[in-house]
Amino acid sequence: MACHGPEGRAEGTGLTIGGRPAQDLLGKLLGYKSGKLKATIMHQHVKGYSDQELGRIAEYFASLK
Repeated sequence: MACHGPEGRAEGTGLTIGGRPAQDLLGKLLGYKSGKLKATIMHQHVKGYSDQELGRIAEYFASLK
């Protein structure tokens, strides 16, 4: 909520992720999980999820318009 806002719509300096393509979101999440993408906190958040769960998270945020 703090970074990406309610329903994936960032407020302030965060990044809006609601409505973005699921494959793009999943690619980012997997990149953070593998360490290929650097982040301040996302790499910590994704550690506790399976790739399948990350796919469902990506699909959820993609569905938000």
